[in-house]
Amino acid sequence: MFIRAGSNYQGRERRRGLVFVAAIIGVVYLVLTALSTVWTDYQWFDSVGYVSVWQVRIFTTVVLGAIGAAVVFLFVWANLIIADKISPRLALLQVGEDDEIIERFQDWVEPRLRLVRLGISAALALLIGIGVAAFRDDVLLYLNSAAFQATDPQFGNDIAFYLFRLPLWAKLTSWAFNLVALTTVLVAALHYLNGGIRVERGTRIDVRPGVKAHISGLIAVLALIRAVAYRIDVYELLYARQRSFAGAGYTDINARLPALNLLVLVSIVAAVLLIWNIWRRGWTLAVVSIGAWAFVSIAAGVIYPAVVQRFVVVPNELDRERPYIARNIEATREAFGLADVEIRPFAADFNLDAEDISNNRPTIDNLRLWDPKVLPFSYQNRQEIRTYYRVDRVDSDRYLIDGEMQQVMVAARELDEPNLPATDWLNQRLVYTHGFGAVVSPANDVEPDGQPALWVRDVPPRELKPELALDQSRIYFGESYQADKPVVVKTGSAPQEVDFPLEETTSQNEYDGADGVDIGGLVNRLAFSLRYRDLNMLISSQLRPDSRLIMERNIRDRVNAIAPFLAADSDPYPVIFDRRVVWVVDMYSYSSYYPYAQPVTAEETRRMAIRSGLDREGWNYIRNSVKATVDAFDGTVTLYVVDPDDPIVKTWRKVFPDIFKDFADMPEQLVEHLRYPQDMFRVQTEMYIDYHMTNTDEFFPRVDAWAIPKDPSTPRRADFLWGDRRSADLTGITYLDRILPYYVLLRLPGEEHLSYVLMQPYTPEEKPNMSSILVADSTPGTYGRLIDYRLPRGVIVEGTGQVGNRIEQDDEIAGQFTLWRGQGSNVILGDLLVLPVEESIIYVQPVYLESEQGGLPFAEFRRAVVVYGDRVEWAPSLDEAMALVFGDGTQAPIGPTDPPSEPPVDREVAQLLTEAAEAFNQANAALRAGDLAGYQRLVEEAQRLVEEALEKAGAAPQAQVSFIG
Repeated sequence: MFIRAGSNYQGRERRRGLVFVAAIIGVVYLVLTALSTVWTDYQWFDSVGYVSVWQVRIFTTVVLGAIGAAVVFLFVWANLIIADKISPRLALLQVGEDDEIIERFQDWVEPRLRLVRLGISAALALLIGIGVAAFRDDVLLYLNSAAFQATDPQFGNDIAFYLFRLPLWAKLTSWAFNLVALTTVLVAALHYLNGGIRVERGTRIDVRPGVKAHISGLIAVLALIRAVAYRIDVYELLYARQRSFAGAGYTDINARLPALNLLVLVSIVAAVLLIWNIWRRGWTLAVVSIGAWAFVSIAAGVIYPAVVQRFVVVPNELDRERPYIARNIEATREAFGLADVEIRPFAADFNLDAEDISNNRPTIDNLRLWDPKVLPFSYQNRQEIRTYYRVDRVDSDRYLIDGEMQQVMVAARELDEPNLPATDWLNQRLVYTHGFGAVVSPANDVEPDGQPALWVRDVPPRELKPELALDQSRIYFGESYQADKPVVVKTGSAPQEVDFPLEETTSQNEYDGADGVDIGGLVNRLAFSLRYRDLNMLISSQLRPDSRLIMERNIRDRVNAIAPFLAADSDPYPVIFDRRVVWVVDMYSYSSYYPYAQPVTAEETRRMAIRSGLDREGWNYIRNSVKATVDAFDGTVTLYVVDPDDPIVKTWRKVFPDIFKDFADMPEQLVEHLRYPQDMFRVQTEMYIDYHMTNTDEFFPRVDAWAIPKDPSTPRRADFLWGDRRSADLTGITYLDRILPYYVLLRLPGEEHLSYVLMQPYTPEEKPNMSSILVADSTPGTYGRLIDYRLPRGVIVEGTGQVGNRIEQDDEIAGQFTLWRGQGSNVILGDLLVLPVEESIIYVQPVYLESEQGGLPFAEFRRAVVVYGDRVEWAPSLDEAMALVFGDGTQAPIGPTDPPSEPPVDREVAQLLTEAAEAFNQANAALRAGDLAGYQRLVEEAQRLVEEALEKAGAAPQAQVSFIG
């Protein structure tokens, strides 16, 4: 038994030893991982030329954490010393019922008194003090704040006070209150354990004079901190959001403001009384002061404002709130960049004729027939080339082609990281490192087979237009690349990066760009292997002394790392510039502290993609102050300040003077491709629903409230931008049922030149007819202007929902849709484009036919629908559809006309011939796909339709009609 017990004892000791060793190893691993992250971060920032960002942020974080920890340590340590100095110790007291616990505590603590003090102080310093480091950005803004040169309407403070100073004061006050409150509880407990506070017979509490002075002093400090907090609450009234409009209202100014000023005074008086109470017997004065404080807080801070709101404001709310609503309207329009919206009356008449269409040919010729929701699937089927490429995200842009400005659709061919043909470490990190080239097509051109006409295609790229030529086509940095998935370049004894496929082999490349962090040395290999938890980076024989690691390959992550104080737009777009691909990322400065401005809600942020840096509620100020460019090959990031008047970016330029460039430094050829950012415009259009009204008497009852109209296009299963298109169950954000803004290249009414704009139509709330079209201009020279084409209130102009219903209910169109859908295909309705031409509105909607090919949707353009007035026409091309509505250029305007000299082709016959041509096209497609049965069926259908058309035209065929595919 003795031997067995000893054996068990030794086993327990051995297990304890192993646990201890494992714990030490774990701590060492965590420390080394943290240090390696800091070290590799430094090297990355240094490699991209933005080491000052790392230095300032790290230095500020460390200094604030150290200051906070020192303050907490010294405050707690000093109070613990005071508590011990004034402690009576148990030996001086009579033995009571609780003295055994106290005596044991003192017996244990007394030999370790200094160590206990240091331990408690250090623990609280780590738990509370280091938290001050989280105030880093607030401190940097406070110390470098730039003035707004505008004041709030209530207190007359510069707006900078609310954005840059008040938030820091509020956070520090809350932090200080928590520190003192926790210390007070700790000190009270220590005094009890030291015998300075005695509970006699469970009812009477006996507190020694020194202990009373100590605790009273701490509570007095709490009262003074609370007085400061009440004073901060006074200014924070301008953020009030408890009504239909933000900012201080009648009750806030006339009830809560006096109450808060009274509470400041009460808190100071309570602090004085608590100090005075030190020299008085008992706690009566302290209890009375705290009770009065609580009573005033409830009576003046809660009950009185509620009474004023209910009995003074509610019965006559508009008259009471009118001046405060006016403040809210002005502040919101200013904070969201809506103060300078130009309102232009728009007649929305029906006087267009063929001559007007001819005079607006640049607009018609650039009308986008390819929907960004549909075009990616065409690119994927025709231009991904190999399984390791992906073409997911298509953007709209404009280029000067053959001397004319044309709208085009552009996509970069990126590396398809989730679906590489080989998934081992060597292939994922060393072989498949980059995408290749781009795909470009005109926005309005359709090939005979219903596919886009490609101006840039294939690998290596073939360019039909010299303006789109690429010398450097490799895409090492893109939209879809995954975070924390670096690649290693300059590896192996020979080039091994897959470049592009050749006839019998694959071209391989060795990266010769400027990006990358040295990973050839042992220290860096160890550091990066710890950072990425990747042992192969340490032990692989494929790494050479000159090997480099390319980090942060996702362009949004890259710019967010360099400028984390700004928010990135959800949709970076590629530009072919200087014969290489350059990404443009819109960056936003924003804040939640603009006084009286209305904050965005969760519902309003739903109109932005999930990856937007603005997909959070509560902020109420925004500027597109910076545009970042990222070279797709070498990752060079440049931050251009495009709004130098924005006080937030002015402040950050003081903090980081070396990281920004002036807008004048941006190359002119790149300026021509800048576009008004979508996320910002989506937020502005949401706010403009109500804040187009500047008259308080209209705003308060919302007599002219608008809405975003219904989207009659076909919703996709999921947002292809962010979902995994190859998974059986596509996940992502489903498209909203309201129209999103879209880019159009057109000649705006009353202007001579083409403008590249974002457009958003509006309808009156709960009504289908159109009320306005808001336009954001992206044209160099007029960039940034907002124009509201305001339709007459007394005229009914159909909205997009109504037009969509008319298209679906047209007999000819509905019948063809039924035929197509019966053949196992899907009819896809593209974006319904609202096109202002002269003083009229034309609606255009592309129609696509979709089938599954190779597991992916395969869409072909089939028709363009044109709606004008009471006319609904469609045809295989936009020009044909326009001719059906407006004539071929020689006909008179739509309306009463003289009878034509020759009878037109019978509409039914034309429709039968159109269906026959469509069946013939489908038969050819079936033949190419090897579907002989389908080919025969479609040929017979085409034959039947032609024969029926000839019969209806009164010209029965002399012989059987036949087709040869």
